Amino acid sequence: MQLDPRIRTLVRQIEESLRSLFSGRNPSALYEPMAYILDAGGKRIRPLLLALSCRSMGGGLDCSLDAAVAVELLHTFTLVHDDIMDHDGLRRGKPTVHKKWDESTAILAGDGLVTAAYDSLLKTRHPDLIRILQIFTQSLMVLCEGQALDKTFESRDNVTADEYFDMIGKKTARLIETSCEIGGILGGGTEEEIASLARFGSELGLAFQIQDDLLDVVSSEEIIGKPVGSDISERKKTILSIHFLGRADVSQRARFETFWGKKNLTAGDAEEMGALFERTGTFEEVRKVIGLRTEGALASLDSIRPSQAREDLRELALALLNREF
Repeated sequence: MQLDPRIRTLVRQIEESLRSLFSGRNPSALYEPMAYILDAGGKRIRPLLLALSCRSMGGGLDCSLDAAVAVELLHTFTLVHDDIMDHDGLRRGKPTVHKKWDESTAILAGDGLVTAAYDSLLKTRHPDLIRILQIFTQSLMVLCEGQALDKTFESRDNVTADEYFDMIGKKTARLIETSCEIGGILGGGTEEEIASLARFGSELGLAFQIQDDLLDVVSSEEIIGKPVGSDISERKKTILSIHFLGRADVSQRARFETFWGKKNLTAGDAEEMGALFERTGTFEEVRKVIGLRTEGALASLDSIRPSQAREDLRELALALLNREF
């Protein structure tokens, strides 16, 4: 993503804090896998949103950094455990933790990451720390609910669009919403501004996940760092498959079934799936939904005080809308 140097500087500061967490700590059997998944990179969207939300309310990085690190650690914990449940072999272009080591090590590393997340959050000095901890903890439970729904959907023949939005609202959007909400609290925003930031995060989180679902088909393994069409291979119900199956004719459905659940999809398979999605108007509809959700997020920013940080949040939302990975 192309971001302003000011935002890139903030990302680097967050990265430095993350990299220093587990360096040289023992036992290495625990901390090396934890450091490995953090070092694999990532967009750092959640900690960046938290820090920018705090800044938009007049706060500085000094009062938001520990919480920003905490939300990234919590997010990374979910990735480690999700990769085990989804049998994924690649994450950000590198072997997943359970593939590089084993499942037991990956489970322990995930446990360590969520514990480290709370340890970092507890370093935050703020009069509303109990409220922040409650929001953080409630979000963790909602994330688990979202993952449970996602796994349940894999064994169901039919999932509605409303059910899909409920699932991604829990699994993806909630932590992004929480990042913005906690940032607003730490920055000293009014209740109205904090609520606006939370709405911004929720709408942005939905757009972000739908864009991920789209990129799973239209991008490439080299760009997204995992096999193309992995959602199709794992029979995951996404907005693409839901819309397609609601529009496709008998022959289109039959052709799609040859890819549904197929392991090791090729670039040619992905291209043919893309053609099916194109002919049924699925790509057009999905891009429209991404745009509408992004517009909703941007409209929420109009309710908070003008600042450079508010414009940085706007820029970040637009960059996410146009990203390729």
